[in-house]
Amino acid sequence: MKNTIPILAFTVAATGCASVSVTQPSQLTEKVGQLPELNAPATVTVGSTMFSQYRYWSKTGYRLLAPVSVGLALGSIRTDAGDFVVPATAEGTPAYCTEKPAYVDPMVGPLKTACFLDKAGSGAFDMVKAAPGLVWFEKKLETPIRYEQGELQVPRPDSKKFELLYQGVSAKTVRLSYREYMNDFARPAFFQDVSYEISEFPAEVTFRTVRISVLSADNSGIRYKVLSGF
Repeated sequence: MKNTIPILAFTVAATGCASVSVTQPSQLTEKVGQLPELNAPATVTVGSTMFSQYRYWSKTGYRLLAPVSVGLALGSIRTDAGDFVVPATAEGTPAYCTEKPAYVDPMVGPLKTACFLDKAGSGAFDMVKAAPGLVWFEKKLETPIRYEQGELQVPRPDSKKFELLYQGVSAKTVRLSYREYMNDFARPAFFQDVSYEISEFPAEVTFRTVRISVLSADNSGIRYKVLSGF
């Protein structure tokens, strides 16, 4: 299940006519699902995820593939690899502009959005521009910065992911690991190791509300079907 909401377009104005208008805003999408589907035969290797159930939000758009740090006017342009840029018009010219302030004033810090241009149409930005005040400044980049369409998971309080990993078998004992992620999926908020003694296959194991039919298991992998989820 997916639910897509356009992120509101923004206009960044210095004063007067120095402005940026977004022409194609990023999309914020809710993603809900599970892998694999219930009752579908599956096989994974040791250390792999057997079952994952999730709800999270992601943002699609364009992102920089390398950081940028160049002087411009009295300040500098600073971005990180992975920062998102959105199609826009800057001073009436098509450009890709940062969603967060990237022009850094030496006195006040990050101040204004920065806009990148791909004048050669090569899939790499060869020019950057910004308007600290009324006047736009631009600079040619010595090393063009490549960009691509991408997706970024957006941390939200209602984001969650539960997963079971296969950790191998020893002396008829099948070992699994449970991982629980909330808000930001960078690291688990809770984890637990569990084990099940199985004398013969197929066998059914249960963790919380998850029921799994284990068809076979050894230290190279496991064959199974998930009968019910979290």
